[in-house]
Amino acid sequence: MNKLLERWGNADPAFKAFLLGVFFLGINAGVLSAAFNNYLHDSFSLTSQQRGFLEFPREFPGFLVLFMAGLLAALPVRKWAITTSLLTAVGVAGLGFVSPTYNLMIVWMLLWSAGSHLFMTVESVMGLRFAKEGGHGRRLGQISGMTNFAAISGAGFVWAVAKIAGPSIYRWSFFAAAIASVVSAFMFARMGKSGEETAPGNKRFVFRWKYKWYYLLNIIFGARKQIFLTFAPWVLVTVYGASPGLMAALALIAAAAGVVFRQAFGALVDKVGERKMLAADSVILFGVCAGFAFSAFRPLLYFLFILDNLMFAARIARTTYLNKIVESKADLSPTISLGVTLDHALSMSVPAAGGLLWAAYGYKAVFMAASLLSVASLFTALAIDDGKRKPATSPQVQPLTPY
Repeated sequence: MNKLLERWGNADPAFKAFLLGVFFLGINAGVLSAAFNNYLHDSFSLTSQQRGFLEFPREFPGFLVLFMAGLLAALPVRKWAITTSLLTAVGVAGLGFVSPTYNLMIVWMLLWSAGSHLFMTVESVMGLRFAKEGGHGRRLGQISGMTNFAAISGAGFVWAVAKIAGPSIYRWSFFAAAIASVVSAFMFARMGKSGEETAPGNKRFVFRWKYKWYYLLNIIFGARKQIFLTFAPWVLVTVYGASPGLMAALALIAAAAGVVFRQAFGALVDKVGERKMLAADSVILFGVCAGFAFSAFRPLLYFLFILDNLMFAARIARTTYLNKIVESKADLSPTISLGVTLDHALSMSVPAAGGLLWAAYGYKAVFMAASLLSVASLFTALAIDDGKRKPATSPQVQPLTPY
């Protein structure tokens, strides 16, 4: 513990302020992860098909990240971070206190979503900036682990409030999430000019064929991600009757495990390379799909739900892979933003298609279809060159020796 405190005391003040901002924004994410699906179910009585279609507007700001990043390109990334926190705070407060109708709820959801999605670029760019050479995966893993640690507080708050707040659970939860977001904006502001990273080269848009595998990895992840963010918890809530308290407990366990898991994942990326780690993620995804499609054993489904949450750490490998192949560091912000946009181009359409598939053939068909994504993900992962492959060596020919 003393060594940890000593390391914290010696850390870059700008990095400490950034990490604290990540922590408070992570509390917001933990609250929403634990409560949002139950909030929709209890407040608006959505069907599975309606829940699928709702993902289109919820993910639309993610599709717009490339354009939002273009508008903010001339500003330091620190100011991007402040903007994301304030947008998130306003949106979440609106969900809790000014959502008497479904349509108005969507307006507040769009603001919350815009802030959350833009922060994906901020987190990656700042994480790479604060990393030492050869330790990019480790640094991103630390930041991701801090997010998970914060999510424990958010999910734990929902779990505790669920026992005493009754019908007011969502107001209390979203109020706490909004306050946490405001505090995160304050911490990002404290980074000061020493923590500013002007959007490199003020580039608004970058598209290079050299980055094709990075683009494809994001497209596949966008489809895979939304199936599990939307339908895995929806199966647990509507098919197996999971309560807000249980969903919060699962989110709490996933976050607690993620504190260690994501740091270990980042360190392994540095050690063995992105190719092997992304391939492992694809194999695990196939197993998770098979479990949700063919098993009704609740403890197994709870375990798979947690495991899939942990494997979202694969984003670390995608980011470090891009960092290895970029022609210029000025390409990072616009390329990561384009990756988020491509991810969400699929995120907006897949849930609606999944909702139709569920309505026609049942929820198992959704996860059977998702297993095909794991195969595509595996082939893409094996196609990338992360610099860790051993070059093929031709057998040495021994010279003939005279008799």
